[in-house]
Amino acid sequence: MSRRDRVFGVVVPVPEEVSRIADRVRRHYDPNFPRIGPHVTVLPPRKMQLTRRQVREAVERATRGMRPFRIALGPIRTFRPVMPVVFASLKEGKGPLSRLHRNLALGALKGTETFPYVPHLTLGQALDAKRFPRALLLSRRLFSGISRNVWPVDRLLIVERLSEEIWIPLPPVFMNRATPAETTGRARTTRFSRRPKT
Repeated sequence: MSRRDRVFGVVVPVPEEVSRIADRVRRHYDPNFPRIGPHVTVLPPRKMQLTRRQVREAVERATRGMRPFRIALGPIRTFRPVMPVVFASLKEGKGPLSRLHRNLALGALKGTETFPYVPHLTLGQALDAKRFPRALLLSRRLFSGISRNVWPVDRLLIVERLSEEIWIPLPPVFMNRATPAETTGRARTTRFSRRPKT
C-alpha cells in the first residue's frame, strides 16, 4: 500500500486464555476471525498519511504519564438494534481506555468515527437474525466459566493493514516508559495476525 493509503489502528492485546475462549465464538460468528486475533480496540482503524514512526510517536505522546491499569471483563452484551454485534463488556478499565482513545483521536491520529467509543471485546458481528441468538448464547455460556477475566494493561499494539486479508502488529508501545524486560510474564497476545507477516 502507498503511504497515502496506509491504515493503522491501536489495540490492547488479550491474554491467551481469554483469546482462546473468544476465538471459540469468533471462529463461527466474526468475519474478521481469519484476519486478526482477539483484542480490545483503543483507536479504530483509519487511513493516515503518516509513516510507522510518526504513528508510533503519536501513540507514545498519548500514553505519556499514563500508568498501567487493569481490564476486567463484564457481562456479554450487544449493540442491537444499532448493530448486530455481540461483545464482552468491561467492568474495569473503561476510564483509562476512554482517556487513551480521546488522547489519540484528538491528536495526529484523528479521523472520522461512525459511532461513539465503547471499549469492549468483540465476539460476533454482521450477524443475521438466525445467527445472532446463537452467538449470544454461546458467548454467555463460554464466558461464564472463564477463570482469568482480569489482566494488566501495560502496552498498546499499533496494527497496520497490509491488505484486506492481512493485518500485522508493530512493536508494542509500553506505558509509563516500561521496557519489555520489566514486563516479562505479563498478559500478552502471542498470536495476533492470522497470516504470515510479509
